[in-house]
Amino acid sequence: MSTRTVRLAGDDTAVVAVARAARDAIAVDRNLSNRLVPAVMRLARDRQAFIAVPPDAAESRPSPKATGSASGDSSREVWPWILGVGLLAVSASASMFLPPVRGVVVEVEIALPIVVVATALAVVLLPVAALLARRARTYPAYVGMVISAIVATILAAMAVYRMIVGTASRGVPFSEEQLRLWFIAAGVMLIELVVLIVVLRRRHAAGAVRARPRAIVAGRRRTDIELRREAARLASMTPRTAADAAAVERHWLDAIAAIAPPPETLEQARRLGPVAWFVWTHFDGDIDVAALRGG
Repeated sequence: MSTRTVRLAGDDTAVVAVARAARDAIAVDRNLSNRLVPAVMRLARDRQAFIAVPPDAAESRPSPKATGSASGDSSREVWPWILGVGLLAVSASASMFLPPVRGVVVEVEIALPIVVVATALAVVLLPVAALLARRARTYPAYVGMVISAIVATILAAMAVYRMIVGTASRGVPFSEEQLRLWFIAAGVMLIELVVLIVVLRRRHAAGAVRARPRAIVAGRRRTDIELRREAARLASMTPRTAADAAAVERHWLDAIAAIAPPPETLEQARRLGPVAWFVWTHFDGDIDVAALRGG
């Protein structure tokens, strides 16, 4: 349905006078009046409530994409890869301290280089990911936060498990010295993961706050369109029978001729008819229609 609105010609006094004549003409057809007038009153209340709330200031704010620098955009693209490699490194390091899986035990000569390389990689990449994550978008920040929390939980579980069983584990036979060094490294990785999770959580929260004004503006636009559609629907209402339509038209033409409004108001009133004039007067928002609710 159309959302085009009609601006009535003439000053408020003339418009209201013609609207009063429209109301009286509509009252000639009881069925039309019962269908139209309550709906117009609801529309007027909703329109006034909409106008009473000023447009959100966020509509005039530049979007983050418009103000972001090229370096900021590139960091948004790079940080998930750095985070992914860092989390894989943490997982690879922690996996070497698992108990045997299906009886398979990795030789310490193979496991030790993996632990050293993966741990060093994780210790370096996690802080870099935390620094770059300050420019992360809302949803990627949320996903990164959840995955980081899962990896941190796994790392902590492996550290606690090895602290309990020590060298008695049936997994990779690390020495006490090697376990001690890894516990220190695991503590560093856990701290980095916690910092990373906090950064990502704050980034996600900040993005959600920034998204609210945009959602409010979008909601106002939807409401405006819905009100305009409802006004257009009501303005197109007609009597159900030809006899009723003729009676309404006769009363309408006689009433506006008696009022003798300015020529441009009279010409528009004849063209629109009583229903449309009555609806658009109430939809206007700036016209005081209180007099139309009286006698």
